[in-house]
Amino acid sequence: MPLISPSRFDGPLVGRDAESARLEQAVSMLRLGHGAVVEVVGDPGMGKTSLLTALAAMVAGTGTRLARGNAVRGGAAPGQIFASAWEELLGPGTLDREASLDPQSARALAAGWAVGAGGAVLLDDVQWCDPGSVEIAVGLVRNPVPGPFLLALAHRPRQTSPALLAALDDGVRIGTVIRVEAVPLAADALCELAGRWAGGAIAKAAGTGAGTAADEACDHRLGEAAGGSPRNLRILLAGGWDPVLWPFQAGGDPGGLLREAAALTSELDLVSADAGVVLRGAAILGDPFRPEDVTEVCGLPTDRVLAALGELSRADLVRARGDGEFVFRDPVLGHVVHEHASFSEQSAGHRRALDLLVKRDAAATALARHAENLLGTASETAAPILARAAAEVVARDPAAAAHWSRLALEYIPHGGSARPELEILLCRALIAVGRLDEARTLVHRVLGHVADLPWQLALRAYGAAADVERLLCRYAEAEAIAATALSLLPDPGPGKTLPLEAVMMVYEYALVQTLRGDHVQAREMIRAAVDTTARPVHPTEVAIRCLELCQDSYLGDVETAVLAMRQCANAVDALADPQAGQSPEMFATLGIAELYLERFDDASRHLKRGLKVASGGTQLHVVLHLLLALASVDVFSGRLETSTEWAVQAERLATAIGSEEGVGLAKAVQASAMIWTRGQRDVREILALAESAIADVESHRSWWALSALGLAAQVQLLGGDPEGALRTMLERADGQDVAAAQPALEPSLKGVMAMAALRCGDLAAARRWTEDAESAAARLALPGQTASAMRARAALHLADGRPDLAVDLFERAADRFERAGAPIQRAWTQAMGAAAADATQGHDAALVWLDAASVAADALGALWVQEDTVRARAELEIGRGDGDGDADGDTDGGSGVGGDAPQAHGDGPLGMLSEREREIAALAAEGMRSREIAQRLFLSPRTVEAHLGRVYRRLGVSSRGELPRIIGNQGEKGSKDGV
Repeated sequence: MPLISPSRFDGPLVGRDAESARLEQAVSMLRLGHGAVVEVVGDPGMGKTSLLTALAAMVAGTGTRLARGNAVRGGAAPGQIFASAWEELLGPGTLDREASLDPQSARALAAGWAVGAGGAVLLDDVQWCDPGSVEIAVGLVRNPVPGPFLLALAHRPRQTSPALLAALDDGVRIGTVIRVEAVPLAADALCELAGRWAGGAIAKAAGTGAGTAADEACDHRLGEAAGGSPRNLRILLAGGWDPVLWPFQAGGDPGGLLREAAALTSELDLVSADAGVVLRGAAILGDPFRPEDVTEVCGLPTDRVLAALGELSRADLVRARGDGEFVFRDPVLGHVVHEHASFSEQSAGHRRALDLLVKRDAAATALARHAENLLGTASETAAPILARAAAEVVARDPAAAAHWSRLALEYIPHGGSARPELEILLCRALIAVGRLDEARTLVHRVLGHVADLPWQLALRAYGAAADVERLLCRYAEAEAIAATALSLLPDPGPGKTLPLEAVMMVYEYALVQTLRGDHVQAREMIRAAVDTTARPVHPTEVAIRCLELCQDSYLGDVETAVLAMRQCANAVDALADPQAGQSPEMFATLGIAELYLERFDDASRHLKRGLKVASGGTQLHVVLHLLLALASVDVFSGRLETSTEWAVQAERLATAIGSEEGVGLAKAVQASAMIWTRGQRDVREILALAESAIADVESHRSWWALSALGLAAQVQLLGGDPEGALRTMLERADGQDVAAAQPALEPSLKGVMAMAALRCGDLAAARRWTEDAESAAARLALPGQTASAMRARAALHLADGRPDLAVDLFERAADRFERAGAPIQRAWTQAMGAAAADATQGHDAALVWLDAASVAADALGALWVQEDTVRARAELEIGRGDGDGDADGDTDGGSGVGGDAPQAHGDGPLGMLSEREREIAALAAEGMRSREIAQRLFLSPRTVEAHLGRVYRRLGVSSRGELPRIIGNQGEKGSKDGV
C-alpha cells in the first residue's frame, strides 16, 4: 500500500473535543493576561504532538510570541530543550552557547516574555529532557511566571523524570497545572481519520470493499488493532492491514509498514546490542513472551536477557504483566520490530520457536505463526501444521482458517485425501466469511473428482456445496445436491445410528427444506433418518434437534414443541462458545422457535448469544438470520427502537451478501416498527417501505417471504389500506393464503384479515376469517395468538352493534396480550375496545381504557397508538353530542348538533341518521371505499368506519352492499346535496 501523504494530516483534530476545550481554557487565560502551565500527557503515538500543534495555532491567533522546542534523547547540553525553543524564535547566537541555560536565566527569559503581549513556550518529548532542562521545568511548574506566560509540556509519563512528574501532579492538585490527557481515540474517530488519510472508510482502505455490516466489523477490528492510537492507525494502513492476517501479521506490505514506522525504528536503534537482539526475539515469539523462551530463541545467556528486558522496560518498549510474562507496549510495535529484523534472523528465530513449542506439545494454532514464516524454507514441516491449525479454528475464526488453509494448499501435493479435505475446509471457511462465489467455485472443483473420495469425505463435499447453494438462494440446486448426497448414505442397520457425517448431511438438507417453507417434509426427514436423542452433546446433534423444534413450533405442534424447547435450551446453554460455533445456526432456529412459542425473553437471550458466537465479520449468513430474528422478537415484544436497529443492520448485510429475501424481510420489520413509532404523519413513507418489502419477496416461496408478507399486511392495515392488506395476504404469495401457510401465526394473521375485511365493509368475509382465527387459536393455545382471535371477534361484535358482547372480549384479549409479553398489541386493543366500554360501562370507564392505552403507548414510544387514543376520545365525544367536530376536527355542516345526533329528513330511512352519517352513507352507497370517502371528506378512515358502524346499526343492515337498496333516491339526493 502506498505511503500515506503527509498533507492528509492537516485539518482539525478528530475525536479530541474535550482535549481541545482544555487547551482553549489555557489560551483564554493568556488572553486575559494570566499565565498557565499545560501538561499534555499520553502513551506514545496517541497524538500529543498534534495537540501541541493545535495549541500553537490557538496561541498564534492571539498575537502572542510563540516558541517551540523538542527534547533530544541522550547527550544534550544542560537546558537544551529551552535553549532550542528560544533560539528558534530569537535566532542563532541569541543565547551564550558557552554558558549553560540555568534555572535563573531561563526564568528571567520567561519573565521578560510575560511583559506586554506575553509569550508561550511549547515543549515536546519532555520525557527525554536532560537533567538541566528537567530542573528548569520543575522550577517553572512549581513557581509559575506571573503575567501572560504559557508553558506547555508534552511527555510520556512512564519515561519522564520522577521530579517533574511530582511537580506536575502537585500543580494539578492545587490548580496551577491544566492536564490534558491524550486518551485512546474511539472507533468512530479512528474511522474518520482513516477516511481522511486513506481516502475512504477503514474497510475500504484495508481492501475489503463495500461499506457493509461486515466492513463495520472490519473497522472495529482495525480500531482494536490500533489501540486507539492515531500513529498506529497510520502504520497499519500503510502496511496494508488485512483482518484475515491480523493478529498474526500486520498486513501485506512490510515495506510500507516500515516506512510509516520510521520514528519507531529510529527509537529501536538507540537500544543496546543485547536489547536489540532480545527485542527481535520477543517479536518472533509474539505476545506474551517469557524470558526463558527469549533465551531459547536468541541464544543469549539468561542474565543478559534479563538485563536487556530491564533496559527495554525502562524505555517503555516492553511491559511486565506481573505473571512472569512480558508484552510489547502495543501489538503494532511488536509487528514493527518483527519486520525490522533481517530475513535470516526471522527464519532462524521461528525455527527455534517452532521446535520449542513442539516439545511442549502445543496446539497447532500456537505453532501456525511460526510455520507460516517457514514456508519456502521448511515447507514440508510447515504446511501440515497450517492445515491442522485451520481445522482447529474454522468454527471460531474462519478468517484465520481460510488464510492458513489457502497457504497450506500451495505446498500440499495432489493425490490422497489430504488435499481435498483441506479444500473442503477452506470452502467452509469462505462460506463463513461470506465469500460465497469463491467457495462455490472451489467446492464444485472438488465435486469434479468426488468419485475418487471416501464416502465420508464425499458427503462433506456435498454438504458444503449444498450449503453454499442454499446461501446463494439457489434452493433447487441445493436440494438436488443434498438429495444426491443422501443417496450415498450407507444403511446403518436396525437399531444403529447414522454416522456423524450423515447426520450433518441430513441437517443440511432439512435446512434447505425449511428455508423453502417445506417444514413438514424437513421434519419428517429428520424424524425418519436421525435419532435426535443420540450424541445429545455433539453440536451437530444439538443443532438438528433445534431445527426439529423450530419446525414443530412453526407447524403449530405446541405441546411437542414446548417439551422439546426446554431440552434444546438446556443443551444449547450447556455448550461452550467454541462448540456452539461449529453449528451456530442452532441459535437462530432455537430463537425462532421461542419466538413462535411466545418466549420472547428466552428468544432474545439465545439470539444475542448466537450473534456473539458468530460475530467479528464471520458466519455472515448466520448473522443475517440472527439479526432478522432479533428484529422480529423486538417488534413483537415492544422494543421498537432496538428492533429498527437490528433490522437496519440486517438490511445492510443482506444487501451485501445478495439476499433479496433477507432485504425484503428486513424492510418489512422496519416498516412494522415505524408504523407504531412514527404515526400518521409518515404513513405514506411507511406504506411505500412495506410495498418495497413485498416487491422484494413476492417472487419467492420461502419462509422469509411469507414472514415478510404477514408483517407488511399488518402495516398496510394500520396505515389505512385494508384492501392492500387483503391483497397481500391472498394474492402476493403466488396465490397462496399467507396466514394458512404459517400455522404458528395463523390466528394473528387471520385476525388481520378479518379486521381488514371489516374496514372494507365485507362482514361475511370478516366472520369467516374470524372463525378461522378462533379455530387456529384453539389448536395452539398460546396467549398472544388467542388474544388476536378474541380481538377480531370483539371487533366483529362491535360492527354488529353488540358492544355488550364485544367489551368482555376486548378486555380478555388485552389481558392475554399482556401475559404473552406483547404490550403494543395490548395498548392497541384497549384503544379499540374503548367504544364498547363507553356503550356498556359508561363514558368514564371508556376513558380509563384510553388512559391505560395512552400511558403504555407513551412508555413504548408508540406514537400511532397515542394518535389512535386521541381519535377515539374525539369519537366518543361525538357520540355523546358534546361537540361539533369529529376526530379530524371537521364540522357537520354548521348545524351545531353533535356528529352522532340524528336529524329530521322526512319519513325515509335517512331521517334516522345525522348529517355526517347521511353524507358518508350516500358515498358508500355509490360504491366508494372507506379510504376514498375519508380522502373526499378530509376525515380519517377510522372515523369513516365509526360512522358507517352507526349507520349499519340504525338502518339494520350488515354491510354497505345493502345501502343502495335502503337509501335509494334519497341517498342519491343526499349524496349530491352533501357533496
